[in-house]
Amino acid sequence: MFSGDPQEDLCEGISRYIGVNAARRAIQRLCGVEARFNNVIRTGCLPEEGFSEAEIEAIINKLALMDSNNWCHSSGVGEREGRILLNLVRRRHFGLAHGIGRSGDITAIQPKASGSSLINRLSNALLLDWLRRCA
Repeated sequence: MFSGDPQEDLCEGISRYIGVNAARRAIQRLCGVEARFNNVIRTGCLPEEGFSEAEIEAIINKLALMDSNNWCHSSGVGEREGRILLNLVRRRHFGLAHGIGRSGDITAIQPKASGSSLINRLSNALLLDWLRRCA
């Protein structure tokens, strides 16, 4: 039966298919990547150990899900609403169609593009951290 703890519930669900030990290893790996990324978000600093290409893609895909143009059963009709016709294009730029900035302010948060806005702000913080380390 499910415990209410998302990590334990996921492990229990996975273990039904691949066994408890394999499920624990899988969850440990996923949680490790997520914990490292959460630390980057919390500190606004580059990690001591970089992310692999696959991890970066997974993180960007997860952030892209925050943008309203990637919500299931949602079709925006605003003039600045991101729309993508071809899946090839969607995959190429992770579905990030809104862009950044608003009303002439490139640093403004896009209300319907939380993921894009977060990537913008986090990129700036990480770049500043890198510049501080190099100086």
